[in-house]
Amino acid sequence: MPCRECGASHLVHDDVGSLVCTDCGTLADPNQAVLTSHNDGLITSSYLAPRTSKGWHLAQTKQDRDRKNTIAMNTFIGSVLSRLNNPGLSPRAEAIFTQAMVKGNYRWGRKAKLTAGAAIAIALREAHKSDSLRDIAFLLDDSPVSLARAFQSLVSLLNFSLASADPAVHLPTLHAHLQSVMHPETLSPSHLPGSLVSILTPLSLQAAVRTATSLSQIISHHSPPLPLANLPTPPTACALFILGLEAEARAPLPHLKELARTLANRFALAPGVVSSRYKVLYDITEEWIRHVPWLDQFVYKGKGRGAAARSKVPKRAIVAKGIKDVIQFHQQIWSTRMQSQHKINLDLEPDPDDVEEEDQGDDESMSTPTIASPPGKRRKIDKKGNAIQAAYRLLVDPLSSGALDAATFSNGVSLLTHLLTCSLDELSRVRGTPPTRLQLLAASRGGSTAEHIADEELFASGELEGLLRNEQEREALLPLFQLNWNEEISREEAATSHGKPIPTETKRGVKRVDMGALVRLFGGHVDDDSNDDEGAVFPDPDDIDAYQWGWDDYTLHTSGHQITSERIEPELVRDWRPGPLDDEDNDIFGEFDDTPGDRYEEEL
Repeated sequence: MPCRECGASHLVHDDVGSLVCTDCGTLADPNQAVLTSHNDGLITSSYLAPRTSKGWHLAQTKQDRDRKNTIAMNTFIGSVLSRLNNPGLSPRAEAIFTQAMVKGNYRWGRKAKLTAGAAIAIALREAHKSDSLRDIAFLLDDSPVSLARAFQSLVSLLNFSLASADPAVHLPTLHAHLQSVMHPETLSPSHLPGSLVSILTPLSLQAAVRTATSLSQIISHHSPPLPLANLPTPPTACALFILGLEAEARAPLPHLKELARTLANRFALAPGVVSSRYKVLYDITEEWIRHVPWLDQFVYKGKGRGAAARSKVPKRAIVAKGIKDVIQFHQQIWSTRMQSQHKINLDLEPDPDDVEEEDQGDDESMSTPTIASPPGKRRKIDKKGNAIQAAYRLLVDPLSSGALDAATFSNGVSLLTHLLTCSLDELSRVRGTPPTRLQLLAASRGGSTAEHIADEELFASGELEGLLRNEQEREALLPLFQLNWNEEISREEAATSHGKPIPTETKRGVKRVDMGALVRLFGGHVDDDSNDDEGAVFPDPDDIDAYQWGWDDYTLHTSGHQITSERIEPELVRDWRPGPLDDEDNDIFGEFDDTPGDRYEEEL
C-alpha cells in the first residue's frame, strides 16, 4: 500500500507496531498502539532488604562515593572553563581528569583538585590557546607553582606531546643566546655592533625576560583574543624580548635590524618576520598606553589628531618608556576582576579509610607516580624514622630553631656519609659555623692524614699556647688535682700556699671507745668518778706496734655491772676473703659461732 502523503512504499516497524513510510515517516494507521506487555521483559532482579546479617545496603560504598566526587569535579571543571571563556573544552578536560585519576591512582582531595586544574590547562593547550595557569591557580585557590608542577607531572604520566601557545617559553632560550653573543667564549668578534653591545651590557637581561613574560600574558589573556595570539610563537618571542630590552633601557635601541637578525638566527627565521612582528607589538602597546590614566597624553604636530597628525616624540620612545606602566595597569585590572569573582565551591567526600597527608606548599606529593598495582591503603607514618631524622637535624645544627629540610636525609644516605662527602661551603651553610683549620688544610691538600698535614700545622701560631693554662691557673688548680689523685698534703703546706687549712681525708683505724656509751649499750652503768679508760684495754691508735695484734686479742667480759678484759694468745689475722658457703672447712662464720666462752651472759 503506497503512502498517502508521498506515494512511497511502507515498511513495517516493530518499535511502533505499524507501517511507516520510508521517505516521509508517515504512519499508515496513527491510531494503532503497541501494548505494553509486548515489550516488557522478564524482571530477573529482586529487591534487597535495607539491612541483612552482613550489614546495611545503603549508598555508602566506595563506588558511590567516587561517583559523587566525579560528578562534583566535572561540575567544577565546567565552571572554571566558563570563567575562562572556554566552556566548550569541558568534555575534553573531564576525560583527561578521569584518565589521570585512574592511571595515577590519585586520592580525592587537594591532589585531585590540582589534577583537575592541570587537565584544564592541557585541554587549553591542545586547543592552541594559552594554558592560563595563573588564572586557574587563582580559581583553584592554590599557588601557581604547585599547579605548574602538577601540570608537568600529568603531562609525563599521560605521555602528552604539547606545543605551547605561549611565546614566553622561548624567552630563556633567547636570553642564553644573546648572552653568548655578547660575551663569546672564543676570540671571534661579536656579530652585534659595538655601540649596541655597550648599551646592552649594563642592562639586566633577567629583568628584560620578566617584562617580556608579562607582556606575553597580557596578550594571551586579552579579550577579545588578538590576531597575534594565533601566529607562530618564535617570532613573537623575539619581538617581545626586544621590547623588554627597550623597557629596561627606557629608550629605543639602535641597530634594530642587526639585533633582530641575531635573535632570528636562533630559530632559523627571516629577520623581516621578527621586524614586522615587532612593529605590530609596539603599535598595540602604544594603543594601551593611551588608556593608562597616570601617563601624559601625546603632544601631536600639525592640526587635528588624524592620520596627518604626528607625535612630537617618536613612537618607539613612547613605547619604551610606557611598557612597565602598561604592565602595572593591566595587573591592577586583572586583580580587580579576579577579586570581584567569588571562588568556585568544591565539596569532595574523602575516603575515611585513607589518611591523606597534608600537602606542603612545594607540593612534593605531586611527583610522577609509579604505574604499578593499586597502592591500597596508605602506609603508616614511621614515627621512629621521624625521630631519627630529628636527631640527625639536631646533630647537624643544635642551635637552629627551624626544622632542617627533610630532603637532605631523605635519599637514604647516612648522616656520617653526608657530613664527610659534602663540600665545605655546604657544611658551613648547614651548621652555621666556618670550617676548621683541619678542614681547610684537608681540602687544599687532598687528604687529612699525617702525610698531607703535619702535627705542627694543626694549630696556627700562638693558638696552642692560648689553649694551655697559665702559671696562675695551674697553681690555683693544683690542690684540687692532688686531692683527686689521692696525694697527701700537709696542713702546714696547704696553709702556707692558700692561707686556709684544707681538710684532709679522715684516717681509718682504731680509735678510743666511749666506755659510757658502751656500758649503756649493754645495760650497765659506771661510776661518775671513774675514767672512761678504766676496765678496758684497747690499743693506742698512735702506737704502730699495736696494729700487729687484731681486735680478737681483746675479749670483753661482763660480770655484774663491770666490764673487764683478758689478754689471750696472739693470733695472726689475715685479710678476709669470701669462700663457698657449702664448704665447712672454709666457713667464714665458723669462728664467730656462739660458744659458752664467747657468748656474753647477763646476770639477772
